[in-house]
Amino acid sequence: MGLIIWSLSGCSPSYVLDDGRQIAELNVTSVTSTPASTLAATAVNELTVQATQPPSPTSTPLPATVIQQPATTTPFPTVTPTATPTTKPSPTTELDRSCPEIPPLKPEYDRYFLSRDQWPTPDTAVAEPHFWLSKPLPGAGRTLINQRFPYGWDENGRLLLHNGVDIAEDMGTPVLAVADGTVIVAQSDLNAWYGWRCDWYGHLVVLELDEMWQDQPIFALYGHVLNLKVEAGQTVSRGEPLAEVGLGGAATNPHLHFELRVGENQFDSTRNPMLWLEPGLTRGVIVGRLVDPEGRPWQGVPLALVSLNGDNDKYSTWSYLGDPQDLSNPDEGWAENFVFSDVKPGEYDLYTRLQGFDYRQSLVVAAGQITEIEIETEPLKEPATETPVADESEQTGEGG
Repeated sequence: MGLIIWSLSGCSPSYVLDDGRQIAELNVTSVTSTPASTLAATAVNELTVQATQPPSPTSTPLPATVIQQPATTTPFPTVTPTATPTTKPSPTTELDRSCPEIPPLKPEYDRYFLSRDQWPTPDTAVAEPHFWLSKPLPGAGRTLINQRFPYGWDENGRLLLHNGVDIAEDMGTPVLAVADGTVIVAQSDLNAWYGWRCDWYGHLVVLELDEMWQDQPIFALYGHVLNLKVEAGQTVSRGEPLAEVGLGGAATNPHLHFELRVGENQFDSTRNPMLWLEPGLTRGVIVGRLVDPEGRPWQGVPLALVSLNGDNDKYSTWSYLGDPQDLSNPDEGWAENFVFSDVKPGEYDLYTRLQGFDYRQSLVVAAGQITEIEIETEPLKEPATETPVADESEQTGEGG
C-alpha cells in the first residue's frame, strides 16, 4: 500500500494512507547519551525492528522535549474481592455459535497512528485494582507471558491482534481455575464459533466467575487445552484442575492462551488479563495512556521501560493497535492503552519517541501494586512543505 501526504479538512495536516486513514510521522532513533538513555535507545530501536515506519519528512526535526506526568501507585486488595457480590441477571439467549461459510478475513491494523476518536478517560469511581484471579497454572507468584505478543499487539503483522495472553508451559501441565465459578464451555470448537473462526482454540474451557464486575458477568477462557477434567454446568473452586496445556486450533506449539471477557462470552469482549491476574509478591504492573492533547490515542507505538536500579533490566511493549473489529478494550477504570506486566519493583524511566520528540517519564514500581501513568504528547505535527517521493522499497502502510 502506498503512502501519500496531504491535508485533511478541519484538522491538522498529517500523513494519510491512500484509503484516507490518518497517520503521523514517527522517527524512533537514539534518545540521549547517558547510560540509562543509551539503554533506552537500544530498547526502543529493538522494538522498531518489529514495526514499519512511514518515511521521515525533509523538514528539520522539532527539538526533543520531556513531558512529565505524575505517576501514581495504587496498592491492591487481597485476592478475595471486597465488593459485595451482585445478583446475576437471568441468562440471555445463547449466541449463535454456528460456523460461517466464509471465515472472517484478517483486517488491517493501524500502527504508528493517531486515532481520530477520543479514547475513554479513567473513571476514578471504578479505577481500583481488581487482581481477583490467581495464576491459571501451577506455581506461586509470577505469571510469565509471551512479551513479544502482549494483549493488543499482532507481533508486527504476523498474527491476528491478540485479545488475550500466551503462557508457555510443557504439554500436560495442569490448567487451574483462576477463581470460583461455573464451567459453561468445555469442548472442541471445531464446529462451534467461540474465537476468530471455528477451530480457533482446538479445545477450550470457559469459566463464568461467581463474582461480577460493574454488574457485568466475567468469563475466563482457556484455549488450546487438552484432557478436559470438567464439563459444562459443573461448579469449581479456585485452583481446581480444569484441563491440561496442549495445542490445536491456531496453536502449533504447546501453550495456554488465556482471555478475560467482561459482559459477554464473546471474542470482542475481552480485557487485558494482566490487570486481573495477581502479579505476585515480587512484581508490579504499570497501566498507561499515550494520548495527544485532545485525548486521542496513539496506536501501535513502541515503548521501552529501562531500570534505574543498576541491573540493566529493560522491558518493552506497544500501545494497543488501531483495530476496526475492536478486539482489544481498555479497562473501565484505568482506560489504559498500554500495559507493562511482571515488572520488578524499583525505579524506572519510560521512553518513547513520536514526531521527533523524546518522551521520558520517571516512575516507581512497587511489588503487588499498580503504577498509573499518562503521557500527553505534542499535537499532531505538520508534515514537510514538500511531499517526499519514496520509491517502492521505501513505501509503507502495511496494516498487519
